[in-house]
Amino acid sequence: MKVGVVGSGLGGLLSGVSLAKKGHEVTIFEKLGYFGGRFTNISYEGFELSTGALHMIPHGGNGPLAKMLRALGIKVEIVPSNPSGTYRINGRDYLHNEVPNLFSLKEKLQITKILAELRLGSGGDESYRAWLKKRVKNPLLFAIADSFCGWSLSLDSSGVPSREFIAITKNINKLGAAGIPKGGCKAVTGGLVKELERLGGEILYKTPVESITVDGGRVNGLSTKKTSYDFDVIISNIDPKQTIKLCGEENFSDSYVKSMANMKEANGIKISVACDKPMIGHTGVLLTPQTKRISGANEVTNADPTLAPKGMHLLMTHQKLLDGDVKKEAELGKEDLYELFPDFDRHCEILMVQTYKHGWPVNRVASGKHISPESPIKGLYYVGDAIKPEGWMETEGVAKGVEMMLNRFGR
Repeated sequence: MKVGVVGSGLGGLLSGVSLAKKGHEVTIFEKLGYFGGRFTNISYEGFELSTGALHMIPHGGNGPLAKMLRALGIKVEIVPSNPSGTYRINGRDYLHNEVPNLFSLKEKLQITKILAELRLGSGGDESYRAWLKKRVKNPLLFAIADSFCGWSLSLDSSGVPSREFIAITKNINKLGAAGIPKGGCKAVTGGLVKELERLGGEILYKTPVESITVDGGRVNGLSTKKTSYDFDVIISNIDPKQTIKLCGEENFSDSYVKSMANMKEANGIKISVACDKPMIGHTGVLLTPQTKRISGANEVTNADPTLAPKGMHLLMTHQKLLDGDVKKEAELGKEDLYELFPDFDRHCEILMVQTYKHGWPVNRVASGKHISPESPIKGLYYVGDAIKPEGWMETEGVAKGVEMMLNRFGR
């Protein structure tokens, strides 16, 4: 079949290579002049920054993304986090299993019970914050939950359903923590592009799609500014709301259009920092529950020194952006850096502050909301960070969403 893919982000590339390997004729349309969307590198002053996601894969070499890359023959070395993470509390860093020692005996027992429920329970529609409040009272535990959710989901714990948080926890317990791909995000997407081209697929850069043609409830092609193309199937790696507009809202039911319009994105701010010495000193995540804005940080050069000039380190922080003045939120994040690292002035320099919102968010649909990869229009599928099954974070969710799409493809 002839397959058109809208967008060369991670979801579009995984879909394109998977289908090209099955003998389909694949063409990817990319409005930008480069591949990867929010999952590739930006070279800046000798540092390899990222366009969107941090240079991390949530479950490292054990998760669905790594599994799919191996199945497609994409060779990427993923360095496991060691330790998986630490928590900066009262100026000191604690490992995960050391954190309970900060609490009273009664609270330790409560934490033990919570950890058991996270392994064996299922949760519900109530937020994780509400779920947690029924079990503990200490504000530090809520701050730790917010820090994890802010780092991994760009939400606070009141914005994540407890069932989603528990499903995520189960996957972490089963598959382990994050890993860093050597070469950064571009090692993944660049490898996929090479394989797509080897299989005869192509990417048309600086070629935005202006409309998707629907006839009798089925897609049959798309149009760019210059040309119209016939396709048997179209896979959209862009915002489902934008996909609906390209098709024409009249081709969908009013209830479907409304349900998609109500899907909220998750937004965030990332600060990339040049350092002349290690500021974290390990390959895991530093979670920061006592800061004003920053949820966490990592130092990817502890796993891959080539992501920075020789002798330098790349520190990257992330904070959720719920609303308000973006400039003010970024300034509060910068203030956090000076509080987290008292010698910041002597050893560090901010390289870039990147904001993710309004069409270029962290996630096009916030975690906890789920969209089927199969649209109401025959032959039209969705992939990307709007299509994440329950319990799967970030790029792992993208890979699982592509897997779901492939299972439904052409049926």
